[in-house]
Amino acid sequence: MSYVPTVVQAYEPKSEVDLYLPQARMRKWNLPASTITVQFGSKTVRARVSSMERSNQTLARPSLVQSLHLPTGVPLLVDYQASEQSLVFGPYLGILVSAYNSQYPLSPFGPLTPFFNEVADISRKRGGIICAFRLQDVNWDAGIVRGLVRRGGAWRQRVLPLPQCIYNRLVSRQRERSDAMTAWVQRCKDANIPFFNERFLNKWHVHSALEKQEAAAPHLPGMLRYQSQDDLQTMLAQYRSVYAKPANGSMGRGIMRVRRMQTGYQVASPGGLNKHFASLPGLHRYLNKRIKGKPYLLQQGLPLIGIQNRPTDFRVLVQKDRKGEWSVTSLVARLGQNRIVSNVSRGGSMLTPLQALRLCGPWAGAVRPTPQTLKNVALKLSVLLEEALPGNYAEFGVDLGVDVRGQVWLLEVNSKPSKTTNTIPLPEGVEEPPRRARPSVVRMLDFASYVSGFPRSAAIRKTTSKKKRRR
Repeated sequence: MSYVPTVVQAYEPKSEVDLYLPQARMRKWNLPASTITVQFGSKTVRARVSSMERSNQTLARPSLVQSLHLPTGVPLLVDYQASEQSLVFGPYLGILVSAYNSQYPLSPFGPLTPFFNEVADISRKRGGIICAFRLQDVNWDAGIVRGLVRRGGAWRQRVLPLPQCIYNRLVSRQRERSDAMTAWVQRCKDANIPFFNERFLNKWHVHSALEKQEAAAPHLPGMLRYQSQDDLQTMLAQYRSVYAKPANGSMGRGIMRVRRMQTGYQVASPGGLNKHFASLPGLHRYLNKRIKGKPYLLQQGLPLIGIQNRPTDFRVLVQKDRKGEWSVTSLVARLGQNRIVSNVSRGGSMLTPLQALRLCGPWAGAVRPTPQTLKNVALKLSVLLEEALPGNYAEFGVDLGVDVRGQVWLLEVNSKPSKTTNTIPLPEGVEEPPRRARPSVVRMLDFASYVSGFPRSAAIRKTTSKKKRRR
């Protein structure tokens, strides 16, 4: 690691020098006063570099700042790459969003604004810059983007180069599947810009990809695409309970549970609606009307543990770390408000995984997984899924279920995990501690720094933690 923190200031030198760097740093880099390449994002210029005594600043000619669209007065890191004789400023992360409202600089992203604020503020403390932008904000020919940058507590539009890497936070599946988006992603690849969390995941594609992986097989419930009455008949002949799920759904929307009864079939929805059908054709006609032509899947019903018929599942957030390797960031248990889904967005509540495994039941035997078992399964499935899927991913929200025999099952994988601030409720009378940076935000920024060429070492993180404790 050869990069150092700095703050760029525009300065009109009285000589032909374009950039002044701290003398001690130039000696350590073995960098003589010379003409080298200076880079920020996708922009590069040739510049004459010399040394100065100041230790925490970089002085740059205004014309160089303008050519690079280099932000001044902002904490950044700078790295000298001796083999290429180039000086690189960063890390610079672009976040692709569906929309924003620049007329509201304090809250341009609506309910997601706190998440974006946290990402930008932590990046600034570490050294680095964040720019949020839409597809139409990028000018590929000019190599620039006009997006929102947070400074002084507000988000303002400014022009920057194309980023060093891009984090995909589009919320529209339709837009993401468009030809324009496909071409846009290809341009990122042509420009060697890492683009991660490339796509929303379709439940069938996830199942099909993992089905080919032998190590994933014990965790995969039976599943079929729901295309005909025969598919329904096949699943209900094999399993007493089957869930009909939208292939592209999220937050538990559109899920229905179908049960085979002695007197026919029962359909239950999260809203409490129950329907009974004497025949399979009648059931199939009803489901078809509810589905309205959308792609649906039929998934094996599982005897999951829960409390008073409220299902419980476990959300494991798995992300790539500062070395580009998959790691578990968090694990929470979700207790459903009803018998169909456990999503917090649908009225569910959260528990610690240990609480859930102790309180939930029934158990049909002595085998009970531990929280570590759940983490290991989620980590294994994430590695296998990335190997099997096209595209680049850096985080998965892995939903797991535990049945009454202690078997761990994969329920769903989400490549765009929720960024709301839902937390496990505190016991009555316990005050909420001062808010710390979310580990998920820190880990995402670690990975973004890694792919941007500024990998953070363990030593840096330990030093930072010690400084925070002293304060």
